[in-house]
Amino acid sequence: MKREYFQEASEEIEVPKEDILAAIKTGRKRASQGAVVHKSRRKAKKIIWATAAAATIFVSSSFISPSLSHVMAQVPLLGNVYTAFNDSVGRSLQSQDLITELNQTFSYKGIDVTINNAYYDGAVVGVTFSVKGNVKTEEDGSVQGFYEIFNGAEGISDSKEIVHMEPAEDGYVGHVQLSYPKAELPAETTFPLEFKRIGEMEGSWQFDVPIKQLPYETVNVDKGTVDENIGVNVHFDSIIQGKASTAINYTATSPEGKHDSVRLEVYDDQGKELNISTGGIELGTVEKSTSNILKERSIISQSIKGETNYIEVLPKVALDEPDRFISLNKAAPINISADRQDLAVDIEGITFKDKKVTFDFQLNNGDNMDKDFSFYKDFAKTGIDLVKESEKDIYKEPIKHTIEVKDKDNLKFSSTFDISQIKDFNKDNYIVRVDMGTLSANIPVELEKVRMELN
Repeated sequence: MKREYFQEASEEIEVPKEDILAAIKTGRKRASQGAVVHKSRRKAKKIIWATAAAATIFVSSSFISPSLSHVMAQVPLLGNVYTAFNDSVGRSLQSQDLITELNQTFSYKGIDVTINNAYYDGAVVGVTFSVKGNVKTEEDGSVQGFYEIFNGAEGISDSKEIVHMEPAEDGYVGHVQLSYPKAELPAETTFPLEFKRIGEMEGSWQFDVPIKQLPYETVNVDKGTVDENIGVNVHFDSIIQGKASTAINYTATSPEGKHDSVRLEVYDDQGKELNISTGGIELGTVEKSTSNILKERSIISQSIKGETNYIEVLPKVALDEPDRFISLNKAAPINISADRQDLAVDIEGITFKDKKVTFDFQLNNGDNMDKDFSFYKDFAKTGIDLVKESEKDIYKEPIKHTIEVKDKDNLKFSSTFDISQIKDFNKDNYIVRVDMGTLSANIPVELEKVRMELN
């Protein structure tokens, strides 16, 4: 089926700049694991974990070699796009001839966007598209765009994203992959997809993408694990076994007012870790007087049916920790401890000399908790900050400062801030900000493993 749309709008359509910035921030959570994970600055949002699933900040970023671009001009677009954008689910479904051809086109201001094909496997949706027309490219020949799904609904993860496109035969190709953002998986549905910027051209290229669910099996689990000390319970509800993907649905319960973040590690019956390509997908929140209940989904980008008799899932929980603020007039030593976890920052001294302020501090009482020293050194650079009290919740470029390692084995550091250029500086209007949430995000609490039979 092919539908073509030709429309010119007289009014200029705005692309909200804050939405683009939010999309960039969302993309950063896909950065490779190993760097310090900094907590979200929006109080209503939980901590975002980094994963090893991707190594770029864009939702669908990849690179196509010149040889591959040449091949794309010679063979059908379908298989090459899923390969070029490293979509293992799409590649597997394409090899099984389970991709749906669509070829829907929407034209606006001389740019044609075509939805070429799509799949809907278990809880995973994938779409490939192509762009033709007068599009301004980046220096490397690629094109960036900005899109929304489900009208950019706030309750849907990754509803606003920047997408990265690559040159093809006579235009550009792109790719979108997402988890279906609802707990129930309908057999047939459509999802709204709107491109609001292609290159530097702002506009509106709108689609209702029809998707038909491939056959899948649901394994009901009804098992959980709890840590009474921190008040967190993770209950596993079901496993969705698709043709080329696997989804784990679970419910996380935290104490009232806490926005803890759960990450899963999954192992097969041989102890081999299975890659979680997308984790912590929010399906809904239930607020109760004594707890915060969050329904979530995590995706394994492969079918495990017939490959393992059972899986073991290890939940790791980053506990919600607020920033701590310390007056410069307070006498050292000053102990700052996490509420529900054995994490600490001890400020051993605060000195003022030659238009400089120096903080001497120790992290976690010298216990590295199996983390590499580079993590603590990075935290020392970014986690202890000198800020104006009236701007304590605003995250600006930090005041120029240097870090000195005083005692590596005991995690002792010295941070010296240059205040010579701050005209209004005094001890009453500047404070120390300690980012305890970053420590929590990177040193999660492990719950007991849960074994789930698949057969």
